[in-house]
Amino acid sequence: MNTNTISNLFTGAFYIDSMYAQSCIPNLYNDLVGKNQNREKSLNDLTNTLTSEVISTENTSGPQKVIVLNFNQPVVKYRYYDWLGTQDYMAILNQYANDPDVAGIVLNIDSGGGQVYGTGEFYDYLMNYPKPYVAFTHGYMCSGAYYMAAPAKHIVANKRADAIGSIGVYSTMVDFNGLWEKFGAKVHTMYATKSTSKNADYREVIENGNHEPYIKNQLDPIVEDFVTDMKEARPQLSDVVFEGGTWTGKESVALGLIDETGTLQTAINKVFELSQTNKSKNSNNMSKQRANVQDVLGLETPLASTENGSYLNDEQLDTLEAHIETQTTANATLQSQLDAATANTDLNDQLATANANLTNAETEVDAMLTQAGLEATGTFTEKLTALNGKVTEMSKADGAKPTVVKIDGATPKKAASVSIDANASHNQIANQIHN
Repeated sequence: MNTNTISNLFTGAFYIDSMYAQSCIPNLYNDLVGKNQNREKSLNDLTNTLTSEVISTENTSGPQKVIVLNFNQPVVKYRYYDWLGTQDYMAILNQYANDPDVAGIVLNIDSGGGQVYGTGEFYDYLMNYPKPYVAFTHGYMCSGAYYMAAPAKHIVANKRADAIGSIGVYSTMVDFNGLWEKFGAKVHTMYATKSTSKNADYREVIENGNHEPYIKNQLDPIVEDFVTDMKEARPQLSDVVFEGGTWTGKESVALGLIDETGTLQTAINKVFELSQTNKSKNSNNMSKQRANVQDVLGLETPLASTENGSYLNDEQLDTLEAHIETQTTANATLQSQLDAATANTDLNDQLATANANLTNAETEVDAMLTQAGLEATGTFTEKLTALNGKVTEMSKADGAKPTVVKIDGATPKKAASVSIDANASHNQIANQIHN
């Protein structure tokens, strides 16, 4: 007997409709008294019982098989006698995820929900299932069971379905202390000194009858996640469904809970339809991809294609090799041009430096010409010629006589004594020119 599962069923939080929960009580009682121990079946036996294949002879252009997987039990995470856990259902669905013969899945649901644990994980799995997934019910599709249906590409329900919806969370706690005391047993629950927060919300319920902390801290966050996921999977849902009510199949269409009323065959046909749509989309995408590949490879003729993919024929291979050779040559040319451009960049930097030095030198020459009483006009070469002539003239003069310098065109009344600094930059330039 899975006592842990029984404990969770009595004390945990539930995505489950209350009426459906009550219908499970006889089964739980049989577990408690040991009547169910002999009815345990193997996983393979249960899988074979719950799974059926529907073959279509009309769907000749694609996969012809739809897998119908029955979910006619409470939602539990791990296997519980003949109730498979959500982990088991994911393992079953994995077998068909990449099967090319399988068009998709119909999850045939008749369940009022169950444990919180495992339900969200199963929802995430179904949201990302690679094949078309359609949900169907002719009975219950409530709470945790609707959580599993919501990711479906399409939801179908019998118009007289028992109940659909019950989007909400609740918890049941059974305090057995009074029962134990009736039989002479006294229950003492003790916590370590530092474990003040352990089971705090639960203890408030059991010891003080205060439900609010448990509702606020445990149940409310769970229902918020539930509602968020439902809005993600089915944005068309009416806000009224988040209050936890249930509706018939016919009523559920208007509320966005299901897409249409119909039979199991309606759901099966929808899977084949979705499979053809996906195939068409994939085919269009592949055509676009092939066209892009042809452009990149420089091919004029389309790629040869089969059901197993596309390939290059001998002519296209020759074309591709020539294209690669051309591209290799072009790349080499581009690299040479890039190297030359890089070299030109270096030369340009050197030229800029030389121009800056030349500008500075011309400024120095202009200053020297002005000091010598000459006009600083003309090209740089003309300026240098004028300066060189002045230097030559000065070098032939009698060193005992002072040099008379014209300033602003006026002749000074008396000769001025001129001191020449041989280390000045302009005098150094003049010396270089003279030499």
